[in-house]
Amino acid sequence: MIMKKYLEAINPRIYIALSGLLLGLTVIFAEIGLFAFFAMIPLALMILKKTKNGEYSTKSAYIDGFIFYMSFDIVVFHWFTYFYPLDFAELSKLEAIFVIALAWFGVSALQSVFSAFVFVLISKFAKNEIYKKHPMLLAPYAATLWTVNEWTQTFTWAGVPWGRIAISQTEMPIMMQNASLFGSYFLTFVIVLINFLAAMAIFCEDRRKMASKIAALVLCIHVLCGSILYFVPNENKEKSIKIASIQGNIESQSAWDVSDSEMFDIYEAQTRKAVDEGAELVIWPEGALLVDIDFYIKPKSSDKIIRISEAVSNLSVSVNATIVLGTFVYSDDGEDLFNSMSVFYPDGSHVIGAYSKMKPVPFGEYLPMRNIITTILPVLEEINLLDYEVTPGKEHSLFSATKDEDAIKVGTLICFDAIYETLAKNSVREGAEIFVIASNDSWFYDSRAMNMHHSQNILRAVEQVKYTVNCGNTGITSFVNGKGDVISIMPIYEEGYLIDTVYASSARTLYSYIGNFFVYVCAIVALSPFVVAFIYKKKKQVD
Repeated sequence: MIMKKYLEAINPRIYIALSGLLLGLTVIFAEIGLFAFFAMIPLALMILKKTKNGEYSTKSAYIDGFIFYMSFDIVVFHWFTYFYPLDFAELSKLEAIFVIALAWFGVSALQSVFSAFVFVLISKFAKNEIYKKHPMLLAPYAATLWTVNEWTQTFTWAGVPWGRIAISQTEMPIMMQNASLFGSYFLTFVIVLINFLAAMAIFCEDRRKMASKIAALVLCIHVLCGSILYFVPNENKEKSIKIASIQGNIESQSAWDVSDSEMFDIYEAQTRKAVDEGAELVIWPEGALLVDIDFYIKPKSSDKIIRISEAVSNLSVSVNATIVLGTFVYSDDGEDLFNSMSVFYPDGSHVIGAYSKMKPVPFGEYLPMRNIITTILPVLEEINLLDYEVTPGKEHSLFSATKDEDAIKVGTLICFDAIYETLAKNSVREGAEIFVIASNDSWFYDSRAMNMHHSQNILRAVEQVKYTVNCGNTGITSFVNGKGDVISIMPIYEEGYLIDTVYASSARTLYSYIGNFFVYVCAIVALSPFVVAFIYKKKKQVD
């Protein structure tokens, strides 16, 4: 009774916004990820209150959904504010404020406009005969909708899958292990399910015991399975390699003030130090050099001007180690520009464009719907980082860590690629035994966006149970094992390198085989009440 009085005393939409803000905080601060299991309770209480009598209108539900997701996304995308004053775009202070506000609120609104339909479907479900007969089904139904909504955000540039609820769990390895079975979307499902069951235990007196027991059972099974997966060894230490990840600490915003030759000298110096410590494979980050691989430079180690590709190859031969370089590569006809990783071996051989970024950053590496956007908001063309648009790569290609016959097969992801789980999955299906994720997150400065991106990388490691080497220009540079443990990490905004031994694994997780099958089931479940209702209605008309 006391709870119901409180619910009625305050505008319900305040609770809805509060849930969005709280859930967003657990996503950007994974250290408090445990609170994700409680953050949505105020929201769920409001939905239960509104659906109690089956009077939840479509319009009201949509507004509620927009408020929740807008509150959530404003927190998740807070890091846009760190871009100010956009010096590289040569905008006035007023123009910079306008562009940043447009990006921050615009992206949040764009996400929310579509995500709000989750609430519309809940309102429709509340009027369905299935719900009236089995009201407990609202909890799993809401969980399926949240799961499917996150998945649909991977479909186009307009849906940025940056704020997945699952990344709130990356500071608690046991709580994310089930991602190796059903993917990270399964973590979202469990979190939403427990929130709604807890709300039912509070709000619904007639279902209190049942909801409490189911919530406790789901949580116990989740933790038990996670514990088993976490503590059962899965490393094959017979196949290993010592890898160094170089952090050049050259901010992209000021990189134009540093010559390409100077950049190369920084990476060369750190590479030589790392190899002296035993590194066999050396990783340079995405955009280590902000020009194409055939650009000419004058490194300190050379007495003449040479191409970058030649300079890196000479260095690889000199130190007797494989070097992986992140830079731009033109297609043979010069028509397409790729953001690529190229591999240089100690015997002088190399693979230019061994892997090319498959998910370029919208408004950073290309401008979506260029003609329309530049006509409506021409100022947005100024924030594109390059004179030419980056062409997406088309192949999940691997490279060999060394030239040995039984060399470890390395799967590569470049920066934005890492938030798309299917790219990592496809790489493993082709034989990847470890991951290298090269990034340039210097655009985020020291905001929590760096941590959020790193959390996405951790999820990729857990989903496939693969050692993952993260190499960031200014950070976050780290080594993560297949359990999601960060075994070593380098402070951000420091020049240097991180070196560690990485163990290869050819083992496959259940998720690597079934992919997003769990999400497909959720999508069917999300539609099934309406299909059943339609069939029932037709049958009734016939009778």
